Amino acid sequence: MGLSGVQRTLKFVKYLPETGWRPIVLTTTERTPYYAYDDSLLGELQPLVDDGAVEIWRTDEDPTFGKKMRTNGETMKLPSASWQRIRSKLVQTIRQPDSRILWKEHAIKKADEIFAKHKIDAIFTTAPPYTDFLIARELKEKYNVPYLMDYRDAWVANNVLNFYATPFHRAKARKMEYDSLRASDAITVANRRMKEVLIKQYEFLDWNDVSILPHGFDPEDIEKAKPMAIDRAKPDTFRLTYAGTFYVGRSPATMLKAARQAIDEVPELGAALDLSFVGILQEEYTKLITKLGLDRNVTIHGYLPHAESVAELLASDVLWMTMSDDLSAPGKLYEYFGTRKTILGLVPPGSHAERLLKEYGNAIVVAPDNVHATKEAIIDLYRKWKEWDLQQIANDEFVSRHNRRTITTDLAKQLTFISGTIDSEIKRLRTTVA
Repeated sequence: MGLSGVQRTLKFVKYLPETGWRPIVLTTTERTPYYAYDDSLLGELQPLVDDGAVEIWRTDEDPTFGKKMRTNGETMKLPSASWQRIRSKLVQTIRQPDSRILWKEHAIKKADEIFAKHKIDAIFTTAPPYTDFLIARELKEKYNVPYLMDYRDAWVANNVLNFYATPFHRAKARKMEYDSLRASDAITVANRRMKEVLIKQYEFLDWNDVSILPHGFDPEDIEKAKPMAIDRAKPDTFRLTYAGTFYVGRSPATMLKAARQAIDEVPELGAALDLSFVGILQEEYTKLITKLGLDRNVTIHGYLPHAESVAELLASDVLWMTMSDDLSAPGKLYEYFGTRKTILGLVPPGSHAERLLKEYGNAIVVAPDNVHATKEAIIDLYRKWKEWDLQQIANDEFVSRHNRRTITTDLAKQLTFISGTIDSEIKRLRTTVA
């Protein structure tokens, strides 16, 4: 799959062999219906697969809503924000904990084949989808193998991504999360805010029970993209780039309206400004661009292979992002950190994302719905760009903490610890990734 969510797990798999672990990936069919595909990401693992350092096991079907879905690789259309909200609520009302619950029996069946062939020392399970946690719990009970729960996004506590139609739905989700946490041998989360909320929500957890493994960037991606970035540079254009997709709770509307106001206030900006979108942009937003008279100031690249996406970031003057929840931060933000570029963050006050941006240093932060403050930020950044005074110095120590290789080393320590509690005579370390 494409988009940024896949990269956390993929990079763990890429770098775990350097720590002595052999990842065995349990996943779905190669062309599960999705909004974007990126074969270049899978290509990063191919040399490891060829060398036997990584194995990838796929289930034969990917059932959704009771149907055994197959696809010829055609990309699904990303729905509008309003339809995303409606569909998400429908799915979460019908299926608990999510639509992938119907994949669970196929995953368990394929896992049985893996366990029959290999001695598995630990299970790494990442969510969403939260069905993965239920799979890991069942495999632990069946094979007495410890598992680590990795939260990319919060579960019950996340009221932006998750919807509960009735108190019964919420209670059921809480029971599933409670049981999964109780049975787990280690818990990792993507940020401190998520850790705080999880510990507060479940009293049996204490501070040492939950470890933080942040999202990150891969330095190899940056180096690979640098030559391409040179060809994409436009010295006479003030380019603000957004990389990613607008899901529930995220919208470019504030930025677009602010850009219109900034051009009206500083007319010369209209000849220089390029709002660049790298990713899928829904029709409702392209219509808004036209309505605001910004067609000549907007470049829509569509979804690009990962290396090309990073090249666009490196070729930009300012990177911007937006979000509405206070628990998480998009994975793409950490790749922004790796570029050391100036970041314009439209994030909630007091949110985890705001904390990150301030620690990063080279950032301007405004509220996600504050058009006036965003307009002022655009004008200020433009004037600095004209005076060759745009680049500030990012916090190098902060950036280095988000190196994917370093984060994977921390994950390996967690896996080694939990596997040692079950079997102290480990000869060869292996892990199954669900």
